[in-house]
Amino acid sequence: MSDHDATRDICLRRSPSECSDCSIKDRIECRFRRRSLLRFFLTFLVCIIPAFAGVILAGYGWFIVGWIIYMALFLQVWENRILCSHCPYYAEEGTTLRCHANYGLRKLWKYQPGPMSRWERLQFVLGLILIVAYPLPFMILGGQYLLFGITCLTILIFLAILSTQMCVHCMNFSCPLNRVPKAVIDTFLRQNPPMKKAWEEAGYKLDPE
Repeated sequence: MSDHDATRDICLRRSPSECSDCSIKDRIECRFRRRSLLRFFLTFLVCIIPAFAGVILAGYGWFIVGWIIYMALFLQVWENRILCSHCPYYAEEGTTLRCHANYGLRKLWKYQPGPMSRWERLQFVLGLILIVAYPLPFMILGGQYLLFGITCLTILIFLAILSTQMCVHCMNFSCPLNRVPKAVIDTFLRQNPPMKKAWEEAGYKLDPE
């Protein structure tokens, strides 16, 4: 990816001092914050611990290896392409992604300023379902019903926290989980012509100002 690629000339590549008069600077997280990454990691960890324990106690511990391999491949290769490459954070300089959820991933693909396609959104949802559902059958087969219930509950809590605390501020606007209001999206796009152009070419309509 060239540092002179015009499609990557968006807000987060500018100096924070230029953002003082931005009307949406408090509505989206357009700068990486370690506390947001920590919140995401700890919330995800709450789901993983009972799931790991349930699969191990059910007698299917070796199957965790397959789960870990799938998650690694999904995050680094598959999700990296269909989701992350559309995010403004992907436009930052460097070969490593610095965002609140997938920090540290290698940027394997070219940044795409346009929104995710329907097919990409469907792939993301299916991939996410596989991650969430993978350990559940093993817990049922092994009779670990309590840990099965706890895992399901923590998954719902994780999704609720994502929806109400993180996705309402996320810049990856076309993600199926994104909850940023359209008015905020429209304002951000107007301030970032390369993204605006790519979104309009994909059929997106901005509301009148």
